[in-house]
Amino acid sequence: MDMIDSLKTYLEDNKDDMFSLLEQIVNINSYSGNKEGVDKVVDVLEATFKDMGLTTRRQQRDITGDNLVAENAMRASGGGLLMIGHMDTVFPPEMGFDTYKKDGNTIYGPGVYDMKGGLVVGIFAAKAMQAAGLLETIPVGFTYNSDEEIGSPHSRDIIVKEAKRSDFCFVMEGSGANGGEIVTGRKGRIVFDFEVTGQAGHAGNAGFPKASAIVEMAHMVTALEALNDPEAGTSLNIGQIEGGVGPNTVAATAKARVETRFTTMEGRDNVWSAINKIVTSPTLSGTSATLEIQIERPPMVPNEANLELFGSVEQAATELGLSVKSNFRGGGSDANIVSEAGVPVLDGLGSSGEKLHTPEECMRADSMVRQALLTALSAVRAYEKYA
Repeated sequence: MDMIDSLKTYLEDNKDDMFSLLEQIVNINSYSGNKEGVDKVVDVLEATFKDMGLTTRRQQRDITGDNLVAENAMRASGGGLLMIGHMDTVFPPEMGFDTYKKDGNTIYGPGVYDMKGGLVVGIFAAKAMQAAGLLETIPVGFTYNSDEEIGSPHSRDIIVKEAKRSDFCFVMEGSGANGGEIVTGRKGRIVFDFEVTGQAGHAGNAGFPKASAIVEMAHMVTALEALNDPEAGTSLNIGQIEGGVGPNTVAATAKARVETRFTTMEGRDNVWSAINKIVTSPTLSGTSATLEIQIERPPMVPNEANLELFGSVEQAATELGLSVKSNFRGGGSDANIVSEAGVPVLDGLGSSGEKLHTPEECMRADSMVRQALLTALSAVRAYEKYA
């Protein structure tokens, strides 16, 4: 039996185990703020890796769930492939969206597409490689983190560290509604707060113009929204606003949470400079404002290294009779962090599906074996170029 047939046979023979593992972790609530729940997912996956004979390391976290690293013996000195994925979801326990449900070829459940399906795809890609004897020669590792949905503040360091020990990385986010979307670029993102301070007063005696924090914020919001530039790939959205104490009082404070996205570091610097200018240049006398970044991810810029790695996936897809295409996404992932670190990286190797971050989130069951097979063979073809 040749290598490809061996990979296919293993995955087809063990797909029930694949769906059993997926169901087990989808039925555990792993909302980013639910440390206990996320850690239960870590327990399951750590045991799975140990059963494969991989070495595991668990990075304990106090606020978020723990982070998990696993690797085969060949990776002890580094190199090879690192697969990256996140175990947290956006669904709090009280939301009630907490059950794995299969209806024909469609599987519903919290995080089933974003991205527990991808976690399982990565594991079974490695299992298939192991069954074919490939883990005896190819270094393979995993870094599965617990805070991606909140910007990876407690896992960024370990992701970068493990990525830099690798020749190339696959991030196991979903492969699109119909599959085959290999992500070679993503927008960067900054989430920031700005707070306007005015002068409190009685609304009936305040005169005009008054130093209202809310009125000043309205001026700033209008100016900030004008920074949207679809042609340049720059977006900005005012997501939340609060301020004031009542209709008869001039607002002394107002706060807003905003995000901006961009395709290049130059675009990032341009929009951030414009944001600073707006926020630090109030229109109304007696008002002022402050600005603070809460979350930042750099852009994943399509570059020669990523596109060369995409060529290995294209080669594997052709051998398997599959179709893939290079895809640029407006959303960010941990691939952005890896790209900034200068390590070749692709995203979108996970299961296909849609409606992520909604109670209708779902994935295609028939994508699991396909994507695991593509991931495994892509790893082989890519490693042949790096070894």
